[in-house]
Amino acid sequence: MKEPYIVFYYRGWEELLAYTFRGTFKGEAEATIQLLAAENGVDPKDITTKIERR
Repeated sequence: MKEPYIVFYYRGWEELLAYTFRGTFKGEAEATIQLLAAENGVDPKDITTKIERR
């Protein structure tokens, strides 16, 4: 059975990370964007999220 994932993309097409909604907390997606930006040396504004069923 497919479930919803939060998928993080750099510049809208390069997938950086994906995780399920299960167990997430308020503010987690924004914190993840900041972490991914720091790890990849990119501007957080260039990272977008999309909800997908996987």
